[in-house]
Amino acid sequence: MRIGELARRTKVSARALRHYEVQGLIESTRLENGYRDYAADIPETVRWIKELIDCGFSTKQVRGLANFIGGDRADPERFVARLTELRTKLHALDTLIGVLTERRNRLSEKIDFYSNPTSRKTGYQK
Repeated sequence: MRIGELARRTKVSARALRHYEVQGLIESTRLENGYRDYAADIPETVRWIKELIDCGFSTKQVRGLANFIGGDRADPERFVARLTELRTKLHALDTLIGVLTERRNRLSEKIDFYSNPTSRKTGYQK
């Protein structure tokens, strides 16, 4: 299938598909006229790549994950180790979100305090 059809099937732009190819995430063969030709199973791979990118993974990280899945490159132990690293990263992000949420709430309270004339008259500041 040509790049336009793949783009329509996966709702991924042709530009992004070319980028995925440059990054080594997908492969195509070239027809005599120079057009890219993709295998019939590529749409599933592209959807998987897009899902991971939508979760915040870089194409480099996606390529790293792809190295653990399928074919003769499968390495379950390394995949589990990588998942552990990713879970650690997720936990760190959750912690940061908690800290930022608390800071946001305190800032919002300050704004409310200074926006409310009754609070200012008491002179009390949280």
